[in-house]
Amino acid sequence: MDDVASEAEPTVRAERRSGESRKAAGTAAPVAAGVATPLWSRALSVLTALALLLLALWVLRRWAAHVTLADLGRELADIGWMQIALAVVFTGLSFLALIGYEYHAVRFARHRLPMAVVGLYSFITQSISHAAGFAIFVGATVRWKLYGWHGLGLVDVVKIQIYFTTTFGLGVLTLGGSALLLEPAPLAHAVGSDALLWRLVGALLLLLVATVVFVGAVMHRRLRIFGHPVELPDPPVTMLLIALGVGDLLGVAGAFHMLLPPELGLRFSESLSIFVAALSLGLVSHVPGSLGVFEGAVVLIVAPAPELAAPLIGALVAFRAVYYMLPLVLGATAFAAVEFLRWRRAGHEPRRILESGAAER
Repeated sequence: MDDVASEAEPTVRAERRSGESRKAAGTAAPVAAGVATPLWSRALSVLTALALLLLALWVLRRWAAHVTLADLGRELADIGWMQIALAVVFTGLSFLALIGYEYHAVRFARHRLPMAVVGLYSFITQSISHAAGFAIFVGATVRWKLYGWHGLGLVDVVKIQIYFTTTFGLGVLTLGGSALLLEPAPLAHAVGSDALLWRLVGALLLLLVATVVFVGAVMHRRLRIFGHPVELPDPPVTMLLIALGVGDLLGVAGAFHMLLPPELGLRFSESLSIFVAALSLGLVSHVPGSLGVFEGAVVLIVAPAPELAAPLIGALVAFRAVYYMLPLVLGATAFAAVEFLRWRRAGHEPRRILESGAAER
């Protein structure tokens, strides 16, 4: 951790001098950069989240009616170490793709930082925002705290957050459209509709992604964010971002699939379709970390036999521990370490200046 901070120190000093004017313009919290949300809109968002959470809890209660804590404990103990290890590997691949997001987002904001610094900040930000929920606001706040040390102002952080969120959205649309087009059966069976309908939805999602790529290819004018010019990425960069977004989600889906009980007999393509549908519902709910909503959606779509309810719920608990809790612990620890190193350097820097001045005299 100290090596990363040392590597970044020359960049810190150079950018701190060049970025003071930007920082002065961006001392407000990132959340304040957005337009004030009407009270009725905020109330509707809260009520929607609460309704989805209650629905998810009702579904979980219904399927887990005959599952005791002892049953759940046994199912968790029965998950093999190889399954857990593979889930951790897939989780790591997902976070590697997120670093790719972050790297291009920082360059989009016209800044260059060492890859080690960007990777560390990406992991800290995503590990916290995944678990906390409200990823746009939490992510922007954590980024503002981290990148502010390197001279990035509020507008820079907003650009990074918009770029990052757009990349994630393109990944969800691409993977969701592909999953529905190729494997619509789980969702069609869960809601009692025709699989063809969901194939059409998948095709429309892919068409939307293709439209975004096309618009980026033919639209060369700059957008403006808070009065600052922003250039749209060209098609090759957009395709790379889509690949990173899909890679991120495939990593999460891989971790999810590895922990599912084999008795369900689900192919990876089926697990992927279930995962994307549950993830989308969780994102819409705005419940922190999609807690309960994601699990309830998975149980509702899978509709396991009574004897498989406990194994499935145990797998979902294990998935949340591997993908949410483990990175959160590591990310929070890294965040604390970074802040400690900065505090220590900030305390020693005035002393070094005084000592050098005394030596010159």
